[in-house]
Amino acid sequence: MTSSGHRRSHRIEFTSAALLRYGDNGLLEARVDTRDISLHGVMIKTDSRLPIATPCTVELHLSGATSEMDVVVQGVIQRHEDTGMAVAFTHLDPDSFLHILNLVKLHEAE
Repeated sequence: MTSSGHRRSHRIEFTSAALLRYGDNGLLEARVDTRDISLHGVMIKTDSRLPIATPCTVELHLSGATSEMDVVVQGVIQRHEDTGMAVAFTHLDPDSFLHILNLVKLHEAE
C-alpha cells in the first residue's frame, strides 16, 4: 500500500496454481495457489512463510477462453498475511505485463 493507504493498482481475485521458487539456484520450490493479482504483485496462499525481502520467482498459469500461457515473474516477498504471502513483482517482461494487464482489465469489466 502507498502511504495514503490506497493500493497502487487494482487487484482482482485470481485463483490459480503457481510455482514459487526461491533459494540458491532455484533448488527450493513449492506449489502454491494464488488468491489475487495486480500489475504489481500476487498474493499466494500457503502455510509457509519466507522472510520479507526474500527474492523469488513465481510461475503463473494464465488461461483464457481461447488461450493458455505460463508467465514467469521475478519478485520479492513483501508481506505476510494469515492465509499466505504477498509477492511484489520486481521484473515483468513485456509479454507477461501485457497478459496480466489484460487479465486485470477483463475482470474489472465484469
